[in-house]
Formats: sequence, C-alpha cells, structure tokens
Amino acid sequence: MAAVDRRTFFKGAGAVAAAVVGAQVLTACSSESVRGYGGEPRALPIPPADLGSREGTSVHFALDAQTGESQILPDVTTETWGFNGTHLGPTLVMKKGDDVHIDVTNNLDDMTTVHWHGMKLPAIADGGPHSPIEPGQTWSPTWTVANDAATLWYHPHTHGLTGLHAYRGLAGMIIVEDEVSEALDLPQEYGVDDIPLVLMDHRFLDDGSLDEEDLPDLGLLGDTPTANGITNAHFDATTTRVRFRVLNGSNMRFYNLAFSDERTFQVIASDAGFLDQTADRTTLAIGPGERWEIVVDLEPGEDVTLESVGFKNNYGVPDDEFVPDFGMGDSFQLLTITGPAEDAAQTSALPGVLVKSSEPDTIDAPERTFIMNTFSINDLQMDMQRVDVVIDHDQPEVWVVTNDNSDWPHNFHVHDARFKVLKFEGTDVELFNDGWKDTVGLPPGATATLAVEFGHYPDPQWPYMYHCHMLYHEDQGMMGQFVIVNPGEEPAAVLGAGASSGSMAGGEHEH
Repeated sequence: MAAVDRRTFFKGAGAVAAAVVGAQVLTACSSESVRGYGGEPRALPIPPADLGSREGTSVHFALDAQTGESQILPDVTTETWGFNGTHLGPTLVMKKGDDVHIDVTNNLDDMTTVHWHGMKLPAIADGGPHSPIEPGQTWSPTWTVANDAATLWYHPHTHGLTGLHAYRGLAGMIIVEDEVSEALDLPQEYGVDDIPLVLMDHRFLDDGSLDEEDLPDLGLLGDTPTANGITNAHFDATTTRVRFRVLNGSNMRFYNLAFSDERTFQVIASDAGFLDQTADRTTLAIGPGERWEIVVDLEPGEDVTLESVGFKNNYGVPDDEFVPDFGMGDSFQLLTITGPAEDAAQTSALPGVLVKSSEPDTIDAPERTFIMNTFSINDLQMDMQRVDVVIDHDQPEVWVVTNDNSDWPHNFHVHDARFKVLKFEGTDVELFNDGWKDTVGLPPGATATLAVEFGHYPDPQWPYMYHCHMLYHEDQGMMGQFVIVNPGEEPAAVLGAGASSGSMAGGEHEH
C-alpha cells in the first residue's frame, strides 16, 4: 500500500461516528449484574480526530476541560467531564518531528493537570503534578515530537486526585505518525478500519450518577465496562481487516482481551510503537495505562465479540476472603462486531517485518532497584519536594522493579521513557511484554528487569514521575520522581513551582 495522506486517513471518521447499528447483532453482555447491558446495542462512538492547526511542522492544538452530561448508560443522563466535549476527548494526531503547541484551558471548578502519557518531552511540558491548571487558567506547553509512531494518550495527573479526574472522563488518545507507519500496509483509515478503543469501567448510583466512593483498597474499581464512553457498544465493520488501538484508561481494572470464538488475532504494536514483527495471540493482558494495537480479520456478515476473560490463576492474586477482589476473575463483553458486506475487498497478507529491530545498549549501564509494596516504592511515599533519582547522562539504564506484595497486583509506568522488558520472573503468570513499552504489569511477587531509554532534556528544577498506574495506588502515594541533569549538576533546591504534597492533594470527591 502506498503511503496515504492525512486527509485520506481521516476521511471516514465522521461517517463511522454516525453509523447505524446493523439489525443482526449479538447481545452485548450476558451478565444481568452489569448495568447498561441488554436491549439494543449502540454504535461505537469514534472520538473526533484533531489534526490541529498546521503551518509546516508547527502544529497547534486547543483542549478545554469542561463539565457536561453524557449517556454512558442507555437513556440515562450522567454528569461527566471531558475535553472539548462532555466526555473523554478528541484523538490528537501529530507526526514525529512536529513542533507541538497545546493550549489547555481549565473550565472546571477544580484544579487539574494534563499529562502526555508516553511522550518524550521536557519535564516542564510533561504535565505532571507540578503543573497545576487552576480554574479559568490556560496552560500552554510546547515540545518537539521525538517519539516513533505509537498510540499514546493524555489524562490528568493531579496529585492525590488523578483517579477521580480520569474516572469522570478526562482522557483522550494521541496518535503519533512517522514515515514508517505511513508506508506500512496496515489498516490506517481512522474510524473506518483504524479504530480507537478506550476501555474504562465505572460504578453507578441508582439515579445514574457516577459512584465516586473509593472502595477499601480498590479505589474506583468499576463493575460496568465501557468502550469509548458507552456501555453495550457495537461496531459495524466495512472492511475485512480492522486495526484496534486499545487503551486501558481504567483506574484499577486489568483486562484479558480475547474474542468470543477464541480466534487468533495479531498484535502489531505495544505502548511505545510497533513490534519488530506481528505476534499471534488468542489472549492479551492489558493493565491500566497500557496500550496495544491489534489486527483482526473478519468474514462478511459474521458476528464476534471482543471480550475480557478471567485471568488464569487470577493473575497470581490469592483468591481468598482476606484479599481484596481486584476483579481478575471477571469476564465482560466489551464490543460486539459485525463483519462487512459480502462484496468487501479482500486483504493481503500482513507485513512480516514492521520495524527494524532495535535494542538499548545496557553494557555498563547504571542499575537501579525499585521495590513496590502496598502504597510505597522503596519504602517511600510521594513527596513533591524530594528527588528520588538523579540521572546525569543521556544513556539507557537498567531498572529492576519488584512487586513485593504477595497478594496485590501493581504495574509500573515511567515518564519521558520507553523500555524493553529484559527479564520477567518471580511469578507463574505469563504476560506478553514484547516491544517498546512504558507501562508493565506486575503480578504478586513478579520482578521485571527493564532496559530504559529516556528522553534527554536536562532540567534540575522540573522532575518526571515513576509510579504505579493503578491510580488509587498512585493517589495514595505510590509514586516517586526523578530529575535529569547535566553531568556534575545537582537538582534544584525547590522543585517545580515549589508546591508541596499537602498543598496539591485536593479536597473531597464532589461535583
């Protein structure tokens, strides 16, 4: 396939967003305990693609955080938050080498932040907890896109309230393109055969409002899954091959993706970009914050369902009355799919090689150890004015990350970085961790040895974060921070704008 231009890539988005669900569909969920299922499925909403305002390689975006009302459940109105709309946000599309300018305006009554998850960029633009946006204010970060083609995302990073703000709907996808992605013979018509799929879960009160009460040890773990902001979602395919960019935007839930007929699908990309070559899978775990790009082939007119199936051996979490129920045994139907019309064009074989293999050079690399336990990392909880790690070079490092809990899962995310998983041990749980990643799941007792490659933007004042991306854990303090400096340089005496943990923690969970 010849490289498509950006207008071709996005021409189908509007049509698909308004698609009518076909008459022959599967029931979206057999569980009567899950609200919003049964009855007529609804067309999967497609977040609008935002290509920004472009002049050459300079591209400008504008995001407004706002309140609104949405129908997450059918025929029920729920108060939600969103970017440039009532719930979730547009898909920001940019290209490697672009000079990005984003104006983020906070039209909420609460302070928030916006973090560009997976992006390599200066810490002052990273959107961590040191970059609050007060109500009525606009924050305007700029950076040059250094990432290879990948599916990234953006979400709040408000210290102590990240989970709540994301749960209310502040999240959106980012697509980074490059010459490799445009040249590959893969589905790439946004909204037609290249589909963003944002998975979340919620709980609802009897009046249809979001249940925002933190469950003991589980925070905002939901019981009702959503796809692109609705329950009971259905996708009518018009092509025989579909690429799904799957993002787990949930606070606490791990999904184990599979199709209802146990068919094989192909994984083409992980968090930070393409795999070296396609990988055949019948199941695929995805933890909070992770992304996978998968390709599935469909027969004309067939019905199949993308599901989350229970993890074998409960993801290593003991199944007894003394351990919180993290939902690892739950099964959900996430998206029903109907195949295309009989006259849909057939597809050619997928590319055998996607990108040239690259491995970080870790010979003589510094090695650091991170022990995750309950709400701490290395026995410390987040302190906005404490530097936990100083990186004074521009070479990769080896980070050895251990989940020291015997009965809790964790996962680990590093800002301004991508990594390869060199070793994964200490657990019988088998996880697919191929490719460049920025978030890795850790069953109880697991240790992941990571070869970490950082974006090199020395700045002694502005730190980056590393943390558990189970957002209740992060909000309870399971986070540390690192500063990248020039050789011989020390971190600043005051980090960021000088905010302390206590002053950033927010208030009660209220609308």
